[in-house]
Amino acid sequence: MSLEHAILGLLNYEPMTGYELKKLIDLSISHFWPAVQSQIYKTLSRMETDEWLTVETIPQESRPPRKVYTITPKGRTELFDWLEKPIPPAETRVAWLVQIFFAGQMEDSKIIYLLRHLLGIQQQRLNAFTNIPKENRETMQNDAVRDRFFWMLTVDYGVAQTISQIQWLEKVIRAVENHDYRLPTLEANAN
Repeated sequence: MSLEHAILGLLNYEPMTGYELKKLIDLSISHFWPAVQSQIYKTLSRMETDEWLTVETIPQESRPPRKVYTITPKGRTELFDWLEKPIPPAETRVAWLVQIFFAGQMEDSKIIYLLRHLLGIQQQRLNAFTNIPKENRETMQNDAVRDRFFWMLTVDYGVAQTISQIQWLEKVIRAVENHDYRLPTLEANAN
């Protein structure tokens, strides 16, 4: 996925300013595709060059002019071409798994400290995910039920993935505490 396609998808709902896009990204997709304001504006400029969107400059009294971005037919074609194509698997990079890979070179107490820290991060992440529906309830109440369903599927995925990581970390902590160096998942499923 690219930020371009996320922006096209959002502009397909309605025209917006760069500031409004940033706010909406923060409310909707930032849990799996974060973007900073400067990145959004750079991308909008490129998309205008590619004729995927148009910009209307609206003068404002005592403030800089507003730039409102609108998706073009060419942009809509790009969006739907992208939506309809399966995406190749993404390369996975998880820094803390590199730490786990080499953890056998550390004392168990230090490994357990690391694992508990990771567990705490995942528990905070789970709390953040479970608050998303509450935070967005007001802004989503006027949206189509079908759209809300697909939007919230991304939160559901995040919850399921985080719960899985929490359960795995809890198993690994128990294994290290008990000096039980059998694989907690693979060997349990081998029976």
